[in-house]
Amino acid sequence: MKYILHLLLCCSLVANTMASGSDLELVDALVQVMVNSEMGRLKTWHIYTHASSRSTGGHLEELLTQLLVTLPSITQARRLFRQQSMEFQPYVHAVLALVDDLPALSAIYEHIRATQDLSYTLIYMSLPTDAYGEEIQLVLRLLWRLSVLNVGVVLRPPGEQLLMVSYFPFSATHGCQVISAQVVNRYQLSSGQWASQEYFPAKLGNFYGCLLTCATWEDMPYLVLRRDGSGSFVGIEGALLQFMAHNLNFSVGLYWMNKEEVLATFDESGRIFDEIFGHHAEFSLGGFHFKPSAGNEIPYSQSTYYFMSHIMLVTNLQSAYSAYEKLAFPFSPLLWRAIGLVLILACLLLVMVKRWWRGHQLPRNPYYELLVLTMGGNLEDRCLPGGFFGRLVLLTWLFGTLVLRSGYQSGMYQLLRQDTQRNPPQAITEVLAQRFTIQLAEVNEARILASLPELRPEQLVHLEGSELQSFPALARRSGSSERVAILTPYEYFGYFRKVHPMSRRLHLVRERIYTQQLAFYVRRHSHLVGVLDKQIQHAHSHGFLEHWTRQYVSAVDEADESVTRIASTSYSTLDGIDGDPRLSEAEEQQVAPVRQNVLSMRELAALFWLILWANLGAVVVFVVEVLLPRIKLGKRKRRESLPLPPPPSPSTTKDIPSSCEEDGLQDSWPKCSLLVS
Repeated sequence: MKYILHLLLCCSLVANTMASGSDLELVDALVQVMVNSEMGRLKTWHIYTHASSRSTGGHLEELLTQLLVTLPSITQARRLFRQQSMEFQPYVHAVLALVDDLPALSAIYEHIRATQDLSYTLIYMSLPTDAYGEEIQLVLRLLWRLSVLNVGVVLRPPGEQLLMVSYFPFSATHGCQVISAQVVNRYQLSSGQWASQEYFPAKLGNFYGCLLTCATWEDMPYLVLRRDGSGSFVGIEGALLQFMAHNLNFSVGLYWMNKEEVLATFDESGRIFDEIFGHHAEFSLGGFHFKPSAGNEIPYSQSTYYFMSHIMLVTNLQSAYSAYEKLAFPFSPLLWRAIGLVLILACLLLVMVKRWWRGHQLPRNPYYELLVLTMGGNLEDRCLPGGFFGRLVLLTWLFGTLVLRSGYQSGMYQLLRQDTQRNPPQAITEVLAQRFTIQLAEVNEARILASLPELRPEQLVHLEGSELQSFPALARRSGSSERVAILTPYEYFGYFRKVHPMSRRLHLVRERIYTQQLAFYVRRHSHLVGVLDKQIQHAHSHGFLEHWTRQYVSAVDEADESVTRIASTSYSTLDGIDGDPRLSEAEEQQVAPVRQNVLSMRELAALFWLILWANLGAVVVFVVEVLLPRIKLGKRKRRESLPLPPPPSPSTTKDIPSSCEEDGLQDSWPKCSLLVS
């Protein structure tokens, strides 16, 4: 009996020694991955151990002890979690999980819906040995559902090697979103080295033409599907979607959201996204604003923002400058009075010189020559002053009028190019003080009142349609006594100005009410967040987003004539959510594909009418000059053709004035009678 007990003890020692040796090789394999992979660049390792039964728990504890002993010189901090569930960590981190089977791994991820692909995870499972067995397939599906993509599952099959198993959700071999086990690395016990130094191969750099469905709706200038059958998009978000699809090699599927679903997205709880991401689409795109305070109760995650949307006010114009007022626009009334006073004083000085300094020689028409000098003309050589004082006065006059002419020309050019309007409100406070009626979408009322507490609720009116549909009606109110403003994103007005000639009758208040960033939405902690973020950063760094913004939006910062107007995009509006402003035939003719950078007759109306009236006045003067001598000649002939009265009788002779007798005018009695009369 003693010999039997001794034999069993020896066998147990040998078995423990063999197990210890193999555990050391396993520890060495795990350490190589942790040190040489991306996990080694992180500052903290989170180590979890979880066992479904006590029989395997002791082995995992021994493995953990040997692992900690093997890493005495590693500078990374280590956080240990025994039989505990994982909490979500919103940063890139390293995880080592030592488990025995699938239930133990599920217990670690019990309270995690997804990890947002932020972890580099190394998992050792002690019980499964078949890399292609059913249990490993279930493990990989669990990891895919939790968006744990940077993962390697280490197994110890029979033989002289360890296997690292992972999965590729998009593959030319397995297909689209087919989760199948694949051996990505092998550890040879004999050599003590992994076959490859790439432990976490990239999995989302190429989607191999797989279909990714986007939930969205049509809304310019964001996204509109071309109706020519090409499947391409226009708009800022449409261009970004095509950019990502080309870079990542995926085909775009579309789930068109109906009106009820679109309105439900404005609900801060975001519950509609549970339905969308659970049954219809992988991600959503539709002018969703970025919410920095989105907590765990929100059923979606969002990418980094790709566009800055400024919420601003667009007002109608009370009255525009008349064609004649534009001529006086460059100078203020006070300056015009000063110029007129100087010219009057100069004319009075000429009058005084001409009247009291007769020996001084002046030009033949001094007042005309003064006007010519003021407008930039030249004097005749013989009229130039000979003295130093006179020439100094002349040069001073020429210099002063040169500055005035240059300033007037500059101000006139600015007016003609920018079509400046009369006193539009320049700030939000002016809009509120002037009691404008502010129109806005009903869903934005709460945010607007929170951003503008001084805004009176009675000033608010809900829009019946979209902002784009409401701009033409606002433009038609310009020039009236009404004061109306639309609260709108900046990009709506920029797009409307590019496609509609009526935009010149609207005024943009440059001050922003608030700014919202637009982002993609995906299911909670989806693996697509990191993919979308990289593509957005790529687009930003290469200037693609700025290019699309200039193309579809930024006409608001440029002179109309220097902007190539784009044709209004024709598409069918879904449920009346949003629409492109429809132009009449006359307005369509005004929108040319390319507008030349020239002044139009409308911009030069004042000059045209002044020239017309001046020429008409000259014609009238010419007619008067031609007809006046004829009128005088006709009157003279009529007087000469009058019959002479009979000679005076002796009785009337005595009535001839004595002055006529003294002057010897008795014979010319008619003249004398006229003098008497």
